[in-house]
Amino acid sequence: MRVRDTYISGIGVFLPERESIESAVQKGLLTEEKARSQGYGSATVAGELSAPEMALRAAQDALKQSGVGPDQVDLLLYANVWHQGPDGWGPQYYLQHYLLGDDVLAVEIRHGCNGMFSGIELGIGYLRAEEQRSAALIVGSDNFGTPMMNRWAPGGGFSVMGDGASAVLLTKEPGFAQLLSVCTATFSEMEEAHRAGEPLFPPGATTGRVLDFMVRAEAYKEKVVAEGTGSQILVRHQRCNIECTNRALADAEIEMGDVKRAITHNISREEAKAYLGVLGFPLERSTWGFGSGVGHLGASDHAVSLHHLVATGQVGPGDHVLLCGFSPGVTYKSAIVKILEMPAWAGAPA
Repeated sequence: MRVRDTYISGIGVFLPERESIESAVQKGLLTEEKARSQGYGSATVAGELSAPEMALRAAQDALKQSGVGPDQVDLLLYANVWHQGPDGWGPQYYLQHYLLGDDVLAVEIRHGCNGMFSGIELGIGYLRAEEQRSAALIVGSDNFGTPMMNRWAPGGGFSVMGDGASAVLLTKEPGFAQLLSVCTATFSEMEEAHRAGEPLFPPGATTGRVLDFMVRAEAYKEKVVAEGTGSQILVRHQRCNIECTNRALADAEIEMGDVKRAITHNISREEAKAYLGVLGFPLERSTWGFGSGVGHLGASDHAVSLHHLVATGQVGPGDHVLLCGFSPGVTYKSAIVKILEMPAWAGAPA
């Protein structure tokens, strides 16, 4: 989707204290070999601070940066990956209660690690639909510290999970950054990769089943090997990534060489290197170094990393940033953001 009429006026971030990988190894939560192979240094751990409480802090931060009042927000989209609170309750209403008030459409988004991307895409359309609409707040938040999740080894070998929240304020009026494009692709045949070996009913969350993506991945691998479709699926998977990113670049009317920095999910070092390598982008020009210190933040990786790039002066006016990644579905997302000016909260170059 080609975008020129939507801006980022604020990015709010809340990250709790970090816990080192060495500490997790000493506690027996993951092996030293696994820790070494993944490359993480630490992960943010919120303890008993809930995801909605972190989301509220990030949202307050985004509004404060932008100068937009809570009563000027027309849409609230709340993205999450993990459980938020009591069953039968929506976390978006917590933000309405304590920040925005009732005169705003508030919706929860369950779109995996690409939830913030989808929220931004939907927010653009919502703002365009009515002339008087001016601002949309997209929030993501998760606390993975529950009995059904081992944040240090959630399975699959590709990530360590960190807690935290982010908030992006989209406006029609110019902000410090401009959205140039947002693109989506889907390879729905691979949805089975994230559920293989488990029944659809009853849901695992209702039985106390611990999340283990490795078990599901192995079950899926056995299936595609038996069918002889593994190579074909891998090729299509990579093609979707490439096509989605190329579309975002084309819609933004730039080339990969024009991209200053790339942001993908805070997955393991080798996974991130391979993913970006397929796109022709080196790991050294990504935000992986920062991400390896906070862990995979569910839907918040991209917003938190973009905030980090701007806050530390690693990008400046005229620079283009590529945001890209994929999540269960399988869905692929890419976006191009252009920095227009340095906001007041940005610091000196790192």
